[in-house]
Amino acid sequence: MQNSRNTTTTNKIYNMTKTHLNNIMQIMVFQLNDKNFYGINVSKIKSIEDYRRFKLVKNNINSDECRGIFEGYIRYQGNIIPFLNTEKWLNIYEEDNSYKVTIIAEFNKRIISFPIFDIFNIYNVPIESLQTSGINKEVITYSTLLKINGEEETCLILDVEELLVEVFGIDESVTGAHDLETTTSKKLLVAEDSKSARFIIDEIMKHTTIDYEMFEDGEKIITHLKSLDEDDVNEIGLIITDLEMPKVDGYQVIAYVNKTDNLKHIPVIVNSSMSNLGVKQKTEDLGATGFVGKTDPEEFLNNIKKFMLN
Repeated sequence: MQNSRNTTTTNKIYNMTKTHLNNIMQIMVFQLNDKNFYGINVSKIKSIEDYRRFKLVKNNINSDECRGIFEGYIRYQGNIIPFLNTEKWLNIYEEDNSYKVTIIAEFNKRIISFPIFDIFNIYNVPIESLQTSGINKEVITYSTLLKINGEEETCLILDVEELLVEVFGIDESVTGAHDLETTTSKKLLVAEDSKSARFIIDEIMKHTTIDYEMFEDGEKIITHLKSLDEDDVNEIGLIITDLEMPKVDGYQVIAYVNKTDNLKHIPVIVNSSMSNLGVKQKTEDLGATGFVGKTDPEEFLNNIKKFMLN
């Protein structure tokens, strides 16, 4: 049974994910045993549970390649889901580490669980306050300063998509995706800040002959769009954007395209692991044409076919 603190936090998550404020990322902040502060987007959390509630069933696969991060499975709401130790991923694990909470989260249509030392709170973080992290760039997407217990603390935002790639590899469906025969001269623009997601998109695009350009955040793609003359704009067939990005997020990209007269004819597709109904509704309200769960190769290619080739 959840304690009152965890129940309150879970309810807060559900309430906050119903409304997504412009230029705000809602972060759940927690600590691991190194006592640093970490965060993930609230929209990706399904539940917060007492760590003692679950019995870990050890897996029987050779996990040497992923450094033992994939420790086994737990049973959650009738399903068997992977249990991943993020401290091993971050290289801070020690045998005497202790945990109070298990987080159940969903990324890229995959439900996972992982233990943490303790939860602190949920913070509304302005997108412009997110900074590209100079700390362990392979696993930390960005950092921000937060007021925690009266002190200004650095919070490191984890790139959980990178964790999934390291543990499970690139989805087999990427290599098995159908080839998309194309004759279009139109260009695809993609805004994506995750290194692992950019790599997967590159792999997907090998199944097409479409010219595409990748941008590391929303600010860069908007700056590029502002620099284009009318002929260049007419060459753009589709924009695909992530939502979680520093400086300028995907919501702002969608809004900018749809309020700019010479751009608003361009379809904008969201490619995001934040797939709850509140997120999807907001992207539709802002003018997004479609939504792809990050990064579903077949849906990615189907949207290219639907909006660029017809």
